Amino acid sequence: MKLIILLILSSLSLMANTPSDRFNSKVKYEYNVYLEVLNLKLGEASLSIKEPDNIEGINVYHLNFNVRTTRLGDSIYKIRNKIDVWINQETLNVVKQNKNIRELRKKKNSETIIINQKGITNGKEFIVNENSFDPYSLILILSEFDIPDNQSKKFNIVDAGKSRVIEIKNLGTEMIKTPYGNKQGYTLSPVKNGQPILKNKGDMEVIYVSIDDILVPVRILIKLGSGVIELRLKKIRE
Repeated sequence: MKLIILLILSSLSLMANTPSDRFNSKVKYEYNVYLEVLNLKLGEASLSIKEPDNIEGINVYHLNFNVRTTRLGDSIYKIRNKIDVWINQETLNVVKQNKNIRELRKKKNSETIIINQKGITNGKEFIVNENSFDPYSLILILSEFDIPDNQSKKFNIVDAGKSRVIEIKNLGTEMIKTPYGNKQGYTLSPVKNGQPILKNKGDMEVIYVSIDDILVPVRILIKLGSGVIELRLKKIRE
């Protein structure tokens, strides 16, 4: 059994070692959004890879993330989030963030640019740790890192002018039901003292499976200001 798991993880890792193949092609992942605690559908979401770009002489990939609740969802927890992130093609580090966040009655818009470890968010400068990532881009790029089963890796995170360190652990493999059939997948989750936890707003747990030789985030748990939503893959558009 251990040999089978090792072979699965090895094959998944090999498929994750070619980010240029993955991010140079436009693709859109569409999700249904559920309130995890009630298993109630609240709305829809999408995660897209856009055309590559260049910012201040840096070649970047452009990623887009949208969440929108329905009328029913609005009555429970209204969300209108649109996030655009540009990441360095070589390092996958964050270069630029445009974030329009609306949850319940709170609105927050921010624009961040990061060059040479100096960040500017809405005109305010701050120092950025080397090798820093955007939390939402991690949904797509986490699978590019080789995190062995039951092991973890720490990441520097920058989000709208705020920095922190998170630890991500590979919780192991399991069979996952997807719109494309039952497939072997694995879960990456934030942890504290070695245990999975969704503590801070924006923390995410992601389940990946291989679909047409591409590692796809098929389920995403996201911590909100109050509660947790679950995104379940419904379709892939290329």
